[in-house]
Order: sequence, then C-alpha cells, then structure tokens
Amino acid sequence: MHKNFAQAARRLFLNSAIGWLMGLCFFLVSTTAYAHQTGNSYLNIRQVAGRIAVDLDFFVRDLDSLLESPGGADEPPPDPEKLQALQQPITNAIQRFLKIEIDDRPVPLEFSVQSVVLHNDGIYVRQQFLGPALAAEARFVVIRYEFFTQNDRLGRAFMRLMLHGDEISSVFDRANSIQRFALGETKRSATLLLFTKEGAKHIWTGSDHLLFLLTLLLPGLMLWNKNSLGYLDTQSKPQTANREAEKFALKVITAFTLAHSITLALSVFGLVTLPDKLIESMIAISIIVSALLNLQNRFQFNHWKLAFFFGLIHGLGFANGLKELGLSSIYFIETLIAFNLGVELGQLSVVLIVAIPILLLVRSDKGKKQILKWGSLTVLCISVVWLFKRMLA
Repeated sequence: MHKNFAQAARRLFLNSAIGWLMGLCFFLVSTTAYAHQTGNSYLNIRQVAGRIAVDLDFFVRDLDSLLESPGGADEPPPDPEKLQALQQPITNAIQRFLKIEIDDRPVPLEFSVQSVVLHNDGIYVRQQFLGPALAAEARFVVIRYEFFTQNDRLGRAFMRLMLHGDEISSVFDRANSIQRFALGETKRSATLLLFTKEGAKHIWTGSDHLLFLLTLLLPGLMLWNKNSLGYLDTQSKPQTANREAEKFALKVITAFTLAHSITLALSVFGLVTLPDKLIESMIAISIIVSALLNLQNRFQFNHWKLAFFFGLIHGLGFANGLKELGLSSIYFIETLIAFNLGVELGQLSVVLIVAIPILLLVRSDKGKKQILKWGSLTVLCISVVWLFKRMLA
C-alpha cells in the first residue's frame, strides 16, 4: 500500500516537473518571439554650444501609445510623410510628459528638428530640443519621464546625461519614472551597479539565451545521483555521480561564459560586426542544434565545446543589448565588466531556480529521461518558430 502510494507520488511529481518545465518554455516564447525587441526609448541630454540639448528617440510602433490615440498593434508603422504630419502632436506629447529641472528650476524645451533613426529593434522617430544655457554652478538635475501607462510594465527609457564633463547613465521605467542626479561628482559606483543590473535584466528578458543554456544543461540531470546512459560506471556511488554532475554544469557554464565574453568585448570594441538579423537567426539555430543533440544517442560530443562554439554567437547578442544601453566612455572597461557580471548573475539565478525544483522532484533515471526528452522537444518547437520569424522579419 505504502509502496503504491510512493510510486503514485513520484509519478505525480514527475508529471508536475515536466509540465512545469514545458510551461516555463511556452511562457518564455509567449512573452517574446524576438527576444530583444522591447520597444525601448532613448533619452540623450548634453550640452551644445553651452546650451542644454535633448534628443528623444521613440519607437515608431509605439506612437499610438505616445499620442494616446486608438490603434492596433498589427497596424503598419507610419510612413515618413505621416511622421512629418505627426510632428506637432509628438512634440506636444513630449513637452507634456518629459520634464527637466536643474536646481529646482524647470528647463523649457524648444523643438528643434525631427528625424528618423534606426536601432537594433526597429525604426525610431527622433525629436531634438534646445534649452537655455547651463549655469556653471548647476548642482542637481531632476528628470520626470512620465510616458509610462498603468499597463506598461516592459517599456524602458535608456538615458545618457553628459553635462559639465560628467557622464551618467540610467534607466527609466514605470516604477522609476522620476530620478535625481548630482552634477560635479560622477557616481561611479552607481553607474557600475546600473550596468550590472541591466546585464541581469538582459538575461531575464533574453529568452533565447536562457533556453540555449538550459538545453545544454539538461543532460547533466542524467549524472545526478544515479548511473545512466553510460556516463558513469555502474558501481559509482551517488557522491561520485554528484561530483560528475557538478563538473558537467561547471564546464558548460564556464565555456559559455568565456565564449560570450570574448565576442562581447570584440563587438563592443568594434572588431566584430554582423547584421542583427543574422545574429538573431544564428542564436535560434544554436538552440535547435542543442535540442536535436539531446534527442539522439548515436553521436557523442562534448557539451562544453558546443557551449563555447555557440557562446561566441550569443556574445554578439549580448553586445547589442549593451550598445543600446549606451556604454559609458568614462568607465569603458569597468562598465563592460559590470554588464558581463550582471549577465553571469542572471544566468546563475535562472539555472538555480530551474534546476533545484527538478532535482528535488525527479530522482529516477526514467523521470530524468522524460524531462530530457520532453524539455528538448518543447525547446525545439519554440526555437524553430523563432528561426522562421527572425528570417522572415
């Protein structure tokens, strides 16, 4: 009786684990088919001939939201002529929702020119404004970026402020739409913390990077506690098996980290450049290959070598996110390292969140094989959809 109950409980745990893993994968693909398309905006505040100059890049597809006008997400973006006709309403909206104060005095912004610019995720409309001259004794800047609506949880505005020789980067979102900055003392630690946090966010919102890493780590389940698939001798003890599993995960994560760190640095320094569409498609292919290899037993390969090879490609994707954030020129190396550290912390947190429940719930080799099979099949389906969407985009 107790034995039947235990078997039923284990079966329930296994089904729950498989369902949880598949649900996680489908949640990731439902949140984004193009992992880095976030509809961001970009705010650049600087000095031109002593005067305050402001550039604001707004995603063309978000203009309906900016102008508070009815429009569907499936509607095509406006053409250049329509954008020009919308110049005054866009200007009115920006002057209404973007407020800048210096030493508690409002900074009036006068429209200068409108243009169209291209970012990694699409076409943006840029409006430039000019303000008064910046006083030499200016100490504090307060920015109120109030474009976010009650339902806008994903939108972010990347800000770069360069006044009086200081360079400060920050990110505005719905929870942080009003921010205060000190001039005359560049906040080095705050800038580094910002880039670390953004590196972690890039991983959490980069579903493709997560699925690739988790797919490569799935075979490591077979090494945990018990012998399976010929990885260990049949007489191996659980402690030995666990050490092998830990070494497997460490090799994969280390190889992936080293590889993407190399191309992240090369890309940021301008030594390696590939079209964004090609990078995103190659990332999808890397996930497809890793999932297919998990579903076969004929070819033996080193997972850490695969992680290193495809990690070189994923590093180009990380570089896109860092470039869009705006790499600080004052702390170039430090911010590059901080962003990469954030990426690693984000990866580690996700791996722990996924791995611990599975290891606690699934102990039999049969259960692990089911997780490996159905998890890889789910990832395969998702990545194939991604590949077609990215190639046809």
